[in-house]
Amino acid sequence: MTRNDPRTWIWIFVIVEFVGLGVDALWHGVLHRDFEPGTLREMVSHLATVHLPLYAGVLGLLGSTTWALLARVKRGKAGIALPLAVMGAAVQTVGEAWHAYSHLMLWPNPLPELFGFLGLLTVIVSMLGSRRALRERPEEAASAHREHRPSRGSG
Repeated sequence: MTRNDPRTWIWIFVIVEFVGLGVDALWHGVLHRDFEPGTLREMVSHLATVHLPLYAGVLGLLGSTTWALLARVKRGKAGIALPLAVMGAAVQTVGEAWHAYSHLMLWPNPLPELFGFLGLLTVIVSMLGSRRALRERPEEAASAHREHRPSRGSG
């Protein structure tokens, strides 16, 4: 795995999301159990701080799964795992946007969180399944690794 490998970035953004979920759980569950923003300004401030790591992870995951899919399509080997991962990341992004919107309307709604969770789960399961498939076809994994390695002449 290298920094030029979109699969590396997919896993980095999954970790960022878990960190964001941890921050959110710690903030709501331990530090500020009774906090309920009463105004739009308070909610915007809350979403822009406490939820920011999660949102960064969600957008990064959508970008990195799309990057990985486009790279595979360019090689003519899209398969099923990466399209599913992009779909999962898109579902999660819609769910989190919906979740933020419902917060901004000061109308809590658990359904968007379910969409977000199912989208993230789809990405993780798809990526784990594609990893197994790459192990079963080592020549394809070696080819993908060579394509993402920087050339010796580049800085």
